[in-house]
Amino acid sequence: MNAIDAMQAEIEYQVQDLHKLDLSSSPVSDSLFVGSGDSYIAGLAAQYFSGSHAFCCYPIDIIKNPLLVKSRNLFIVSISGNTQANILAAKIAKKHGVSTVTALTARSSSRLAKSCDQTIELKYRNIGIVTAGTISFTASMIKCISLTTQLQLPSDLRKIYNRAEKQAKQVISKIDNKRRRRSSSYFILGNGQLHAIAMYGALKFNEVFGARATAYPTEEFCHSPLFSIKQTDHAIVLGDNDDDDDDANSRKLSKRLNEEGFSSLHVGFKSTGIELLLQATFFIQLLVLKLARKYGLTSCHFLKNKKLLRVSSDFIYR
Repeated sequence: MNAIDAMQAEIEYQVQDLHKLDLSSSPVSDSLFVGSGDSYIAGLAAQYFSGSHAFCCYPIDIIKNPLLVKSRNLFIVSISGNTQANILAAKIAKKHGVSTVTALTARSSSRLAKSCDQTIELKYRNIGIVTAGTISFTASMIKCISLTTQLQLPSDLRKIYNRAEKQAKQVISKIDNKRRRRSSSYFILGNGQLHAIAMYGALKFNEVFGARATAYPTEEFCHSPLFSIKQTDHAIVLGDNDDDDDDANSRKLSKRLNEEGFSSLHVGFKSTGIELLLQATFFIQLLVLKLARKYGLTSCHFLKNKKLLRVSSDFIYR
């Protein structure tokens, strides 16, 4: 099984396996989630979802400014549990008097787990083949949210998955019609919770295709990044149908970009709360997967580029 096959299997596992997550813990106020990459975005989604009950930052933020941990319940999110910056952040937090530092990780015997006071183990099925993170991200995000607010997953995840898959197919069809090159850059835009998912999407485009992809809040994009878009690029604008102003603005921006000769695709989600997050997450995952299949890929770009992979590992795990 290759990396793209593994990614597909892990995406499909979510429909059954996300219901198996333990979401029974009592909500914790003043939570601070710390992580990098997908794990940072999982915490950011929890911040947007829970309002004032949670905040999110990178481990370097704590390393540079330990006062951020004062009077907060600290959760350090890392699938591998071996990110050096997370381990250092845990040690600094304990040094500055945080009563309990909790690791959220898939590896309860990891260095991070040993550096923290307690561990919440993230359990989910995976193929055991290195690929771009999918179910690991979704499980992390859901668990982070459940630590800040009472959370119950929708009973019919298959229905949400199917809606997302339909949207992914529609976007790919529109990309085909615009005949842009595979080497195009991508701008993924969204506000609030959808900004977190836009960031996740940008990381998947980086990892799987080696494409330049960046995420911005929709209005923030118009202040400066807008001026860097090229006619060979794609803008994917995520809209929240439950927020009339947000959806109207995202549709308006997408329409204006197209009128000016640029490629812009609006994707609206007719759902709210955790359903919105799940549908948007599934959409991003399936969009990337289906594009990879369309391009005939069998591996992820980050796995094939051995030189950059070594640089990444040297800095992250050193």
